Amino acid sequence: MSPRILTQAAFSLAFGLALPIALAACQSTGGGCPPLIAYSLEEQKNAAKELRALPKGAQLATMIVDYKKTRDACRAGGAAETPR
Repeated sequence: MSPRILTQAAFSLAFGLALPIALAACQSTGGGCPPLIAYSLEEQKNAAKELRALPKGAQLATMIVDYKKTRDACRAGGAAETPR
């Protein structure tokens, strides 16, 4: 296997294990979602610029879109945003 495939597999495995653990932790506290970090407008603009620079079809871009959906769901559920 190429180093790239091994790196992608390791990242997928780590993410695949971290997400269920994080969700279980949220459920065990009874809150559903942890407080969200509030990002400044400048941080958001920088992140958007970096996201647009990713190659077409980049897995990271897909994961960031998924993260946005999670944040939106947490906001809808009343999760608080805390400043960094």
